[in-house]
Amino acid sequence: MSRFSRTVARNSAFGMAAHVAIKVVSFLFTVLVIRQLGAEVYGQYAAVLAFGAVFVFFADLGLSAYTVREVARLRDRPDGKQEIERLFGSVLGLRFLLSLGAAAAIITTAWLTGRPPEMIVGVALGTIGLIMYSVQGAAESVLAGHERLDIAAGAQVVHQVTFVLLGALALILATGYYGLIFANLVGILLMTVLCWQGIRKLGVQPSLPTPGWWPALLRASIPFGVIGFTLGLSYKFDTILLNIHQGDVVTGYYNSAYNLIFSVLVISNVVNTALYPSLSRQSVTRPETLPAIHERMLRYLLMIALPIAVGGWALAPSIVEFLYGADYSAAALPLSILIWVVPLMFVTEFLGYVIVVSGAERRVAWAITISTTVNVSLNALLIPVYGLLAASILTVLTEGILAAQYLWVLREKLGHINWNLALLRPLAAASAMGMVVFLLRDLYLPLNVLIGAVIYSSLLLLFGVIGKPEFELVQGMRRQQAG
Repeated sequence: MSRFSRTVARNSAFGMAAHVAIKVVSFLFTVLVIRQLGAEVYGQYAAVLAFGAVFVFFADLGLSAYTVREVARLRDRPDGKQEIERLFGSVLGLRFLLSLGAAAAIITTAWLTGRPPEMIVGVALGTIGLIMYSVQGAAESVLAGHERLDIAAGAQVVHQVTFVLLGALALILATGYYGLIFANLVGILLMTVLCWQGIRKLGVQPSLPTPGWWPALLRASIPFGVIGFTLGLSYKFDTILLNIHQGDVVTGYYNSAYNLIFSVLVISNVVNTALYPSLSRQSVTRPETLPAIHERMLRYLLMIALPIAVGGWALAPSIVEFLYGADYSAAALPLSILIWVVPLMFVTEFLGYVIVVSGAERRVAWAITISTTVNVSLNALLIPVYGLLAASILTVLTEGILAAQYLWVLREKLGHINWNLALLRPLAAASAMGMVVFLLRDLYLPLNVLIGAVIYSSLLLLFGVIGKPEFELVQGMRRQQAG
């Protein structure tokens, strides 16, 4: 395997293994939380998290993504270490100040929108984690720029395990969602310490902040910040509006379905996060290899996402009842709609990185701004009337608008892609699988899913979507891990 492939294999393998492990545990724990709290209390808890997610942009302003790219590019320069330490110190100081301002904005907004006092207290407690994230996020960005995502993944495992263990204790003691917030804060603290130790092992020490450099940093990172803010707004604005106009119960139904979507998206996120620093470096050292990488990654992402979307749509009522119980049956409708955003998000995340690596992050910012403007405007207009249905449909619609813009921007770079192999054949295989699992929808859900997986895998082989190159890739990754 090439050095690029070995690096991505290491980061993807460590990241995927870590994320799969913690996601399985945290997913099961989230199911327990949703069942234990009930739709009303869980809806309020989801709204607390949504307030923080919307305003987290102000604590970062795109500095994380910018730092990853710059560290990856600086590493091979003669004075790279000194430049990285200077960048690290300035980003660290700036992010800390920004997090304080963001915390104040979050609490003020919760108060101005008339949220209940107990919810405002929850929002305020959550901002403590935002401040800790300013340190952890700066350290993780430097680790990512050095292509050491395995260290960051290990820290995330500790965070999630801590949250699950202390959160379970909070549920046993019936502390409500306040106990969950405290459990999360302890996890963030431990994750921050581990990321900082990882930085020290790399021999990187942050220089003293240079305030005079902050304006230039902000100008360079703003496109990344716009991307982060508009994405956060697009993903969480509907939850805030549902909570304001439709109440805690409806918010709980919607977010119990949305939670399943984001659990699936970890697959795409791990792969793309591993690819980003490697692609940034490859774009400088070996740009001629990028087209083949683009084609293969799009095929693999769609190959994974399409059966999830088709199967999730066919089995939405069964999935909701199996995981959450009959009391959450109203969540089946949003799930059957939201699940179609999975292949779109898999593709848009990857294409967004492709554009950013090429240095055209402003085009990504504009594209996301347009799709988010549509999302926010239509949500504000339709959610007060149509509630869950509007929120679900608009989520898929706006992600589709974003995908269309990315494909247009990259039309020349992606012109060589064989869409028959990358899209049409996997879609045909997923559709055939979907028909079978739908007909067997009364079967025990895990058994039905297993049957669907066997059918889909067999059809991929039959249609030539996967073959010898994929088996060789898996063998190469095993050799990499063994070595």
